[in-house]
Amino acid sequence: MLNQLLKTHAKVALAALLSSTTLLSACVQSGQATVEARKPPNVVFILADDVGFGDLGSYGGKVPTPNIDRLAEEGMRFTDAHSPAALCAPSRFSLLTGSYPYRNGRPGGSWDVNNSSGFSANGDRTDAGRHITVAEVMREAGYKTAFFGKMHLGGTVYNEDGEPIREKDKLNTKDFSRGFDDGLNEHGFDYWLGLPSGIQHEPYAFFENGKFKPIDPSNPADNSSTRLYRDGFYRISDNGLSEIVEAAHVPARGDVDYDSSQVGIQLTNATADFITSHVENNRRTGSDQPFMVYFSSQAIHVPHTPPFDFDGDPSSIDEQVYGKTGAMTSDVLYELDLQVGKILETLEAQGVADNTLIFFTSDNGALWPRITHYGDPSHDNNGPLRDYKASIYEGGHRVPFIAKWGDGTPANSVIRPGSVSDQLIMGLDWVATMYEMTGVPMQKDQAMDSISLLPVLTGEQDESDPLREFAIYQAGFAYDGAIREGDWVLVVDKDNRATELYNLKNDLAQEYNLIDDKRYRNKVRYLKEKFLTYNDHDDDTVEPRSTQVL
Repeated sequence: MLNQLLKTHAKVALAALLSSTTLLSACVQSGQATVEARKPPNVVFILADDVGFGDLGSYGGKVPTPNIDRLAEEGMRFTDAHSPAALCAPSRFSLLTGSYPYRNGRPGGSWDVNNSSGFSANGDRTDAGRHITVAEVMREAGYKTAFFGKMHLGGTVYNEDGEPIREKDKLNTKDFSRGFDDGLNEHGFDYWLGLPSGIQHEPYAFFENGKFKPIDPSNPADNSSTRLYRDGFYRISDNGLSEIVEAAHVPARGDVDYDSSQVGIQLTNATADFITSHVENNRRTGSDQPFMVYFSSQAIHVPHTPPFDFDGDPSSIDEQVYGKTGAMTSDVLYELDLQVGKILETLEAQGVADNTLIFFTSDNGALWPRITHYGDPSHDNNGPLRDYKASIYEGGHRVPFIAKWGDGTPANSVIRPGSVSDQLIMGLDWVATMYEMTGVPMQKDQAMDSISLLPVLTGEQDESDPLREFAIYQAGFAYDGAIREGDWVLVVDKDNRATELYNLKNDLAQEYNLIDDKRYRNKVRYLKEKFLTYNDHDDDTVEPRSTQVL
């Protein structure tokens, strides 16, 4: 009964919000036609892996990404967006909770399933007893929620004796028939299909709602359908070459039919099937339930193993991927764009594209040059930024961020087509955006570092009026951080020493360290104190919120 009352409250709040003349009927920019009140939008959040600031065509990249570029053309592109951390796993916790990576006492992330779920870790620090995900928020608002893709969020798996496995080197003793506990069903997702550790760590297998899902459906969901892998290449299918990495010293267990070159296709097809099934079920039952899909692509993380044909059938190459761009990394980036294209195509085919709010971003900055290969040698995956993935410098965490809501025309778009925002934002800000959009109350100890993007997306907030007062950055080594306020960035190391100061307005490439400039002593002192107020590098501390409760 209580849940129903909460859902009713959320739906009423959402209806009120979506009929608000201040939100949707106002002109987003001078000359934009009035947007009529519309029903709750579907939401699709697309998370790329290791895509850098300069990788996309719309951000100056040389690899063809027409589908993602279309999102920018028909929506808003952000130039100063940042991942919560400069590394995968910590960012993924934040992107689902709206809280910085250190809020659960694991600033370095939860990573593989030898670690418990990041959403449950130190849950006793919160009134809810867990770190609430955006999926829980959307489900409370009446949405059907689904997750597809790479997780790296922790969880619990068991050996044949039913004992939890907490040592990484023993993950290959996992009893696949026992499945996966404390997964995404327990944290707000009605449905999920994922690889617990992506394509780089074991188990190399798909799990569906916590159960092992063999790639060949005729195979039993137990260890007889698995094998041990070591680093190297494997010919599994006729549509590409699979590669295993990070299993050089200890063999890793996976599905006998696991093929890294086919993962993107499998995830995209499953996403398209979910959207199609949900919309068709709505029509069949007379329902109008919106959906929220979180699509977490494997691309462009290593191994870079593009399929031959994106349609899955190499007998005739209809959607070439391998060899399309002249090199493996850019082929996989091109595949990512095809994944986005198929999702967009599905939304359009089902007649729901125009009322679907779509986000696209990346989990961290660009890949290091030593492991990338682009067909066009002029492609610069990080543009003017310093350094790459895992770094505290801009190249480690400044990422593409695009949002689209509407049909791409000014008359029928909530977000003005072709707009560009220079606002400082964080990827985790989409979480507070969902809170505000749905009207679901935010608890004071949840989404602690997220701020709603709605004022920017709808044009209500002037570009000269900063959305964020400040932001906290985190390097790949979790205890090296930085604070950004305005154009100033102060780097604070693991020993809580202020070591570097930059002014991005004059020095975007961060070439000139001003830390010893006596003119900025007060600036350094002020920013260091502020950083340590919100992140003192002590995992046992519960620091204050950095944003307001909605």
